[in-house]
Amino acid sequence: MSYIVAGLAIGHDCGCALIRDGRPVVAISEERLDRHRHSGLWTSSLIYCLQYAGIQLQDVDLFVFSSGGPDLPAGYDGGLSSLGVDKSRVVTVDHHLSHAFGAFCLSGFEDAAVLVLDAVGNSEDTESAYVASRHGIDRISDRDPARPRYKGIGSTYEAFTNFLGFNDEESGKTMALAAYGEPKRFDAPLFDFVGGRIMGQLNQTHHWGVLEFARENGLAFGEPFDAGQSQGSRDVAAYVQQETERALLELIGDLLRRTGARRLCISGGVALNCVANERIRREYPQVNLFVPPPASDTGQPLGNALYGHWYGSGEMPAAHRVSSSFGQEYGEQSIRRALAKFPDTLTYGRLYRYQFEYFTESDPARTAAQLLADGAVIGWFQGGSELGPRALGHRSILADPRDVRMRTYVNSAIKHREWFRPFAPSILAEESHRYTGDDVNRLFMLESPTILESARADIASAIHVDGTARVQCVMPEQQRFHRLISEFAKMTGVPALLNTSFNVREPIVETPGQALGTFLSSGLDYMVMENFVVSKKERPMRNWGSVDGA
Repeated sequence: MSYIVAGLAIGHDCGCALIRDGRPVVAISEERLDRHRHSGLWTSSLIYCLQYAGIQLQDVDLFVFSSGGPDLPAGYDGGLSSLGVDKSRVVTVDHHLSHAFGAFCLSGFEDAAVLVLDAVGNSEDTESAYVASRHGIDRISDRDPARPRYKGIGSTYEAFTNFLGFNDEESGKTMALAAYGEPKRFDAPLFDFVGGRIMGQLNQTHHWGVLEFARENGLAFGEPFDAGQSQGSRDVAAYVQQETERALLELIGDLLRRTGARRLCISGGVALNCVANERIRREYPQVNLFVPPPASDTGQPLGNALYGHWYGSGEMPAAHRVSSSFGQEYGEQSIRRALAKFPDTLTYGRLYRYQFEYFTESDPARTAAQLLADGAVIGWFQGGSELGPRALGHRSILADPRDVRMRTYVNSAIKHREWFRPFAPSILAEESHRYTGDDVNRLFMLESPTILESARADIASAIHVDGTARVQCVMPEQQRFHRLISEFAKMTGVPALLNTSFNVREPIVETPGQALGTFLSSGLDYMVMENFVVSKKERPMRNWGSVDGA
């Protein structure tokens, strides 16, 4: 008889995950359904998961909740008791332990050291360390509730992100901007490493803490909220990135010495810092490193469900996979229904009134490859959606990576993002050594190796200003996406594509209707949705702009 666990989370980036007998069935973030970025709800995603699995609330053996911030109180049931769920079927789990379960179970390792780092977990927790095996996961670091969260790595990075003019969930912008700065302009250490614990130098959260730190140390950080307009703010971004890497290396070096581990999992929001992850790989080449695709709180529901299986059965679940696709698939009927319900025109700003048409294609990968080789920018909607913040070939916007001007065009005309934000190259795994000089399979866009100079022209629009790229190695198991890139390689000699998430100032699209709406209200040229190719009868004029927009 099957043992079914549902994971749910309280806080931000909430959602639901369902596992059966230790194997993930389906998982989704609430924002993909209610269309509110970083949504703190979970009801729609719970319904989504139950419907996909063909079960009802009474069929779930265990519900597991976690939260960010204060611990959930004893007896917490999230209101499920009002729906007839007995409180004995509801348990809670520590926020950081959930991250640890998600990372270790997805890694496929038999044993590992696990490091969790974020802005805040429960009881002011910001960094925690574990040893994990098939027998369980044990914490080996102390928790000090008296240490305020602004002393931690994640909260410090968040404070600098706020100082630079970005919101709490936009640390990726700080990381991108850092490549344009000079970190050595400021020489005050931002973190101390004392007794195995990181102690940051800020004494307040958000921009107030950064302003106070700069004043006390005589640092000319300039005015807050500059958002990269001045060289000074770029230097500040480079400084906090450098200091964060230094702190991480101290923590990891200590953890590896204490455990003797040869395998390391890292999770929590800080683990999305792909520049730091690549530094870790470079500094500790003897260690097998794994960072899960939903490393942020988007992974809490899945971590909760995996913990719940261990809690209820005593068995450590194994959930390793080379894809981050955890969402449901939409078939031909759903797509035809979406196409039929939409009007055939939609106003785009005040300039264009698009009409669309569509046809089915027996070989959509080859058709898409030809469109891309001809210079089109396409929306790519295939299979189940990814869990986590990265689009990895299921809900992607794709373009030819060879023309460096494509970076500016996609940023400004389609995504409407800041000029300094880079894109990622999705590269056939078997060809990635041509670009990175090694055989590491970086599957989830969570590491940024330096691209070999001899290969940079191939992927010029997907390389950052410092010569690095947030690489995704596409495995043969990723079938249609792998075939698409293979076909593009046959046509152009380049086994890679520029890849970014299928969204415009909104959460990544989930349904065919959402994808069609984003396609029609954006500068995308085509959309390939399963076997359907959707085109605009009139394409907008292309303004390439300057190379970097600076």
